[in-house]
Amino acid sequence: MEYVSRRELEDLRRLVVRVAGEAAAFLRDRFGLEELLATRGVHSYDSDESMVIDYDAEENVMELLRLEGFRGVFVGEEHGVVRLGEDPFVAVVDPLDGSKNYASMVPWSSVSIAIAPLPSGREPVLRDVVAGAVAPILPFPVLSFAKGLGAFEGGARIRIGKPVKKLVLAYVESLDQARVVHAYLSLLGDKRSVRALGSASLEVSWVGMGRADVFIDVRGRLRIVDVAASIWFAKEAGAIVAVENPEARLTRVERVGSVLAASSTDSWKVLVRALEETGFSELGRRTL
Repeated sequence: MEYVSRRELEDLRRLVVRVAGEAAAFLRDRFGLEELLATRGVHSYDSDESMVIDYDAEENVMELLRLEGFRGVFVGEEHGVVRLGEDPFVAVVDPLDGSKNYASMVPWSSVSIAIAPLPSGREPVLRDVVAGAVAPILPFPVLSFAKGLGAFEGGARIRIGKPVKKLVLAYVESLDQARVVHAYLSLLGDKRSVRALGSASLEVSWVGMGRADVFIDVRGRLRIVDVAASIWFAKEAGAIVAVENPEARLTRVERVGSVLAASSTDSWKVLVRALEETGFSELGRRTL
């Protein structure tokens, strides 16, 4: 990672907090407007449909970054890679994580922004991220972090305490993937509620705050824009995080693959055992 001073890190964190918060307000103001939910087409890099609101939200984030003086490289799902100037930073943006929720009038969705310095002689990768923010569309405080300086909910620094709720957040598409969740629950031997809420960035962040026990997604489908901010937020808060491809490039909408997060060492140990029992042991060795 290129050297970034503590002052620069804090300035970057504050910048993305402001931008993500305003972008979330933009989406709240347009919540439920049917004309914004029309399909614009299908992304060239996957089979997901793009809505008018996806495009508008990304344009809004790009403009907010410009107004804040960001002159680096912008990377988003709708616009791809856009150079806003010559600053040596890249912003990886998901302007509406949880778009299916948003379209269905379920307000569990978020704006996610991650910032990394542009290294010399190579492309920036997921490991290079140094600051980021996740802003819920609901009027909750913006979640943010700067590497080595802490994780924050609004202006309050957070650190994982004992999880209040025993939530297991999980995404599966096959019987083999479901066995990981089943093995985890069986090994725990107590009752846990399993949920798939529809916004990976918020769910990984919830583990980081100890509001959920673990996040399990072994589908191999998550992309750089989905989790570039939330995984480092969770880690900065004290969670244990594993990513299938931590070398995923930031300058394209590339897959990071499967992602795991645990709010405590005890939960992580049980999750690793569940992975070993179900044929996913390699993922448990890919901690950040």
